[in-house]
Amino acid sequence: MKKLLTILLLFAYIQSQAQTNQLKKIENSIRDNGIGNKFEKQIIDLNNDQVDDYIYLYQCGEPKCIKVYLNIKGILTEQISEQCWSYELSSVNNKKKLTLTLGHCCGESPYVSIRSFEFSNSQAVIKDNYVLTNIEYTGSSMLSPDFYNSQSETAVINTSDYNLRFSPSTDLLQGEEKETFTYGTSEGTNIIAQIKMGSIINILSQLIQKDKTWLFIEVDSASLIGKNHPVDFNFKDQKLRGWVSSKYVTRK
Repeated sequence: MKKLLTILLLFAYIQSQAQTNQLKKIENSIRDNGIGNKFEKQIIDLNNDQVDDYIYLYQCGEPKCIKVYLNIKGILTEQISEQCWSYELSSVNNKKKLTLTLGHCCGESPYVSIRSFEFSNSQAVIKDNYVLTNIEYTGSSMLSPDFYNSQSETAVINTSDYNLRFSPSTDLLQGEEKETFTYGTSEGTNIIAQIKMGSIINILSQLIQKDKTWLFIEVDSASLIGKNHPVDFNFKDQKLRGWVSSKYVTRK
C-alpha cells in the first residue's frame, strides 16, 4: 500500500512538473509573438471537470489575440487562437460560454463579428458565429431583440432583393445616425444587405408594431446579393443578423 501511494505521488509530481514546463513554453511563445512582452491570463475551469484551463489575451496588432487552452488529462491543448477586440465569459445552464467580439480593422468598424463557444471535456464547441452592426455607428437603434425565441424557426424569402436592415424601421436615418452610418446599400438608410429570393433564413425573434411585424433573422452569406456585404471576416460558415419585414417571408 505504501509503495502504491509513493508511485501515485511520484506520478502526480511528474505530471505537475510537465504541465509547469508546458505553461512556461506557452507563455514564452506568447511573449515572443506579442507586443510589449506581456499578456493577461485568466485561470478558470471552462468545462466543469475540476481542473484549471487557461485564457490568454495579448496585444498582437491593432486588435488583440486570444488563446484558450483546455487541460485534458494533464496536457494543455490549444482550442482557440484568433483575433478579437474583447471577450466575455458567462454561464448558461451551468455551462461556461466564451464570447469573442472582433471589428473589421483599425480599432473602428461599422460591423462586428460575434463568436461564442462552449466547452466539452475535450474541445471547444462553437455556438454562435455571426456579424452584427456596431452600435457605436447607429445611436440608440434596436440592433437586436430584448428577447429571443426558445428555438429558431426556419423560413423562406419569397421575393427578390429583400432588404435586411440593422433596425426594425423603414424610416430614413436622421441626425447623427445619418452622419455616422454611411455603410448601407442605399444612402441614408438602415439597409445593410439584400437577400436572394428563395433563401432560407432562421427567425430568432419577432417584434410586432402597429402596422408591421418585424423578424430578427440570421442568414447565410451565400444568400446575400453581390459581394459588397458585411460578412467579410473570413470565419467559416459565418452568418449575418438583422431585421426583415414578415410581409414576404413564408414560415414553415
